[in-house]
Amino acid sequence: MSADMKVPVFDPNDPVQLDDLLGTWRRLRDHAPVQHTPIAGGTWLLTRFDDIKRLLRDAEAQMKPPGLDPGAPLAGGPAERIYRGLMVLNDPPVHTRIRRLAEVALTKKGVSGLRERITTVVDEALDAVESRGELEAVTELAFVVPLRVICGFLGIPPADRMRLLEWTPDFFRIFIPAANDAEGIAACHRACQHYIDYIGELIAYRRARPADDLFTALIQAEEVGQRLSPDELVATVLSLLTGGFDTTMGMLSAGLYTLAEQPEQFARLRSDPAGLAPAAVQEFIRWESPVGVTFRHFTHDVELHGVRIPAGEPVWMSLLSANHDERRFSDPDRIDIERPDNRHLAFGGARHFCLGNNLARLEGEVTFERVARRWQSFEVTGPTPRRPNFQFRSMSALPIRFETAASPRP
Repeated sequence: MSADMKVPVFDPNDPVQLDDLLGTWRRLRDHAPVQHTPIAGGTWLLTRFDDIKRLLRDAEAQMKPPGLDPGAPLAGGPAERIYRGLMVLNDPPVHTRIRRLAEVALTKKGVSGLRERITTVVDEALDAVESRGELEAVTELAFVVPLRVICGFLGIPPADRMRLLEWTPDFFRIFIPAANDAEGIAACHRACQHYIDYIGELIAYRRARPADDLFTALIQAEEVGQRLSPDELVATVLSLLTGGFDTTMGMLSAGLYTLAEQPEQFARLRSDPAGLAPAAVQEFIRWESPVGVTFRHFTHDVELHGVRIPAGEPVWMSLLSANHDERRFSDPDRIDIERPDNRHLAFGGARHFCLGNNLARLEGEVTFERVARRWQSFEVTGPTPRRPNFQFRSMSALPIRFETAASPRP
């Protein structure tokens, strides 16, 4: 970019910028790593790995700005109730209490024993398309696996699962209310009300009829005499449902897409499926960064690259940009399933490090190990559109044609 060219100001609603989001982030990393945007009256945007890593670990980083209310656009509706109870949007001591109670439930149920169940789910999805030699990989694999796993983990009946997920895209508007117009806020309220009604009924049912599932474990979770409030329980279940499904779907789709685009990487994975799958999943998570942007507020001024960010002002941090920063990763836009020192930021950091990271990794490891054992090769056969959303931008379609291995490995 020449000196006389103006650096574009990031606009989360600009289709041109969203269509080339990696390019958008690259230009900002190179020419405006700290940018002040007019979003919501003024928001700071960071795009470099080292800056974001430092601030994610800042002990004084807060989700809510001192003296202000970022959830104000949601006031007076069902989305506000969910917003107030979401662990990820709270600061200590509320965040600490909710997270500890959620961890009690997750520890009780555990994820280590889920490998066999996940393997069954993946094999059933692959069996269903094997005779055709092709599939729509988002809806028939990347969608199916996390849907069945997390809903089974939570004990949500199969008949209810699809309608729950129909509300997910509008629910995600809750994480950055200021990025939505009036229509978007209204859609968020509608989705949240649907979830409140449904999860509220399931809570009442499980209180009366406990089961061996995570839902019951959350209801029963208690530490030092404290339990989740009704709204916190709804919000926590919703976080696990949407976080355990949508972001994993994005990672699985991205992994399949990049392996198809780089067949030599798939050949390497096939040479040692069990040995290379964990590192491959780490790389797919880095490359896709399913939660593309997070945000914080700081109780002190922040100085970066000669720019002062005043205390209390909102700071957006692009995890996707950080994980594609050439200053941190060699050839970051390419997949390397054996990439050394692949310590990315896709799961966030410090006290907000993703609670479901172990489950997401396990689902990815099993899926790609089974694909590598059962497929000889595969290719993308049509368009691969993405959601027009800079924060959750997963693919909405991924048509694939595959060749089954002559002698599939067990």
